[in-house]
Amino acid sequence: MYKPLKGVKVVDLTYFIAGPGTARILADWGADVIKVEPFWGDPGRTTGAGMGAPADFGANPLYSCYNSEKRGISIDLKSEKGMEILHKLLETADVFVSSYRTKALNKLGLDYETVHEKYPKIVWAQINGYGDEGPAKDNPGFDVIAFWARSGAMSDAAEIGTAVNPPIGFGDATTSCSLAGGIAAALYEQQRTGVGAKVMVSLFTQAIWNLSSLVASVQYGDKYPKTRTMANSPVINSYECKDGKWIFLAILEHERYFDSFCKVIEREDLIGNEKFCTGAGAKENSPELIEIISDAFKNWSQDEMHDKLIAVDIAHERIQGVEDVLNDPQALANNYIHEVENRDGTRSFMAMPPIKFNNVNVNVKSDAPLIGEHNEEILMSLGYTMDEIKEMEEANFIKSVAYEREFV
Repeated sequence: MYKPLKGVKVVDLTYFIAGPGTARILADWGADVIKVEPFWGDPGRTTGAGMGAPADFGANPLYSCYNSEKRGISIDLKSEKGMEILHKLLETADVFVSSYRTKALNKLGLDYETVHEKYPKIVWAQINGYGDEGPAKDNPGFDVIAFWARSGAMSDAAEIGTAVNPPIGFGDATTSCSLAGGIAAALYEQQRTGVGAKVMVSLFTQAIWNLSSLVASVQYGDKYPKTRTMANSPVINSYECKDGKWIFLAILEHERYFDSFCKVIEREDLIGNEKFCTGAGAKENSPELIEIISDAFKNWSQDEMHDKLIAVDIAHERIQGVEDVLNDPQALANNYIHEVENRDGTRSFMAMPPIKFNNVNVNVKSDAPLIGEHNEEILMSLGYTMDEIKEMEEANFIKSVAYEREFV
């Protein structure tokens, strides 16, 4: 398989979803990613349990989604020996990626300025809640607050009078894609000049970018949140079918498709009606046209309406739940989700990193590392002997996978 980052070494000092997701994407692209954890592990190891998923030694599908294809080492970064090990990793690394807050990185001497001075070729990358400047720069930031709440997405993407109950990790996962892309761009420059760069992304800026069309429109009177009964365009809206299932209609070229749509809903009498046949007219008379379309859709089931719209090439989609995607033939055909085997032999579907190279094949070779699972392998590659590794473990500078087994 095509692996454009083969030979690139990444030191991954991240936790929860956004940072680990970034490093997971780099691993999918072929990088050798070494995940560095404290003895108690990445707190993201238990996130799945709160959502009803298994989260133990045998199966941890949510954690594996963002951490498979990595090697893992567990060291005490508060100890001199632990920092010695980390710096040995950094000496030969191409990328250092962290989701620790800047204050914590400063305290550890892992801020950009310090790392760049010691290892000028390293691409230093950080993901945080709110960015490096401003009054909130040191605030804790998770996707539900920095991405959803502060950006406006939580209120403006919901129906009037409500707020979105955001799905865990949605903002994290989108932000991880941006940081991975930024790292790849910096690696390109590194290959040309031998010098690394500081790559920064925050959950807050990612959400603002995701809402960039609204940032443009609200300055000129476009109001949010909206309700489907008062949509900007009646033909860019959701409609309930007679079986209680919904379809989202997305006719972006109103004049081009309106006549065909009228035939689909068997309302040919609307063709040429100046109140509805132009985009401007439909917007001005939106509530009336929405009511007409709503009544019409209830004459057909979701499948029937889907077939009718497909026949005239009108953009639309069935509104599904995430559970439906597990059996979605389009997702399966493109390996957007892929069935993998857990350590205990059970199988789970896993969302795959979204970028594909050359073909849609995937090959998940290794599950997420357990805490310190690859301590010996990594430390020996850094020049430590087995005796030294044993001494470090006895002195509590490192911990191995056996530690995790005691707590499952």
